[in-house]
Amino acid sequence: MSKNIPKKQSAQSHYKWSAIAGPPLRQTATRMTYPGGTVKRDDGSEQPNMGLYMSDQLFSGGDISASLRFHKTISPATCCDFVIWFDPATNSTLDVGVPNFSFDLFAFREFRSEVAGGQKAQWFPFAGVGNRDQGLLADVDYPLRVRRSGSKLQLFHNDVLVLDRTLPKTYGRSQVGLLCIGEGEIILDGFVIKPERPKAFVIMQFSTPFNEVYMEVIKEVCNELEVDVIRLDEAAGPGLIISDITREIVQCTFVIADITPVNANVFYEVGYAHGLNKPAILIAEKGTILPFDVSPFRTLFYENSIAGKSSLEVGLKKYINAVLNEGS
Repeated sequence: MSKNIPKKQSAQSHYKWSAIAGPPLRQTATRMTYPGGTVKRDDGSEQPNMGLYMSDQLFSGGDISASLRFHKTISPATCCDFVIWFDPATNSTLDVGVPNFSFDLFAFREFRSEVAGGQKAQWFPFAGVGNRDQGLLADVDYPLRVRRSGSKLQLFHNDVLVLDRTLPKTYGRSQVGLLCIGEGEIILDGFVIKPERPKAFVIMQFSTPFNEVYMEVIKEVCNELEVDVIRLDEAAGPGLIISDITREIVQCTFVIADITPVNANVFYEVGYAHGLNKPAILIAEKGTILPFDVSPFRTLFYENSIAGKSSLEVGLKKYINAVLNEGS
């Protein structure tokens, strides 16, 4: 584990929470309880209460876990999700957990408050598993753990991998939250967030002067910003190199690519990252004539000199901070 990663949290009392909507969570040293209840609609009918809670914990990758229990009452509206990405400007979220009004027992889904064409805010599920009608029971413990590594999102139930997908687009660093819906209490035991540092995968030709750019600029800047950084020659092990490349691109937070020479391998890897909607920071030595396919992309140009090194460091810091805090 990297030295800058916070130590393992022993209880949710270490986290601060804000109720964006709904009643306050009841908290003890080892347990959080959503109180449930109902609210009246404008027409006088009642619907299950909803609570959206955001913590002070930033997250771009790592693990979030808790054991869920739905006390006494379950309805089609009952829901408990880990919110692993939240956009406070639009109240849009990326959720993992037990969805409401769904056939699936567990699901990955996105809530979009702003939908093209003037449609109302709605859920967009992109992966699900299990049979909710048969699998969701009252007063039964559901130990869940969600793991995010770059674009790879996984859900474990009872330490069994039940969902494994690649995220359809980019989600930046965000605070962790909870979404709870239901008339009855929803209890979360042992809620723990174990974040990992963001990770950059570097794509470039392995030769001078690019090796010096990597070692003296890219690595130094990433270390300063607490971003883990790796290049293929540091990551490759037994097996096919193409498998190493695709794995590293999927599991990284963003890529940095030096596209100065016309190198087929470099452009292949950049294209693969683009196909995954992976954020890419392109750099090139001044005077480089960019191929047509990448010319529309923003590129950070640098001079191969002492002064150029300083300028590249400044620009790279700016680009990396923008990528890390970028929304979807």
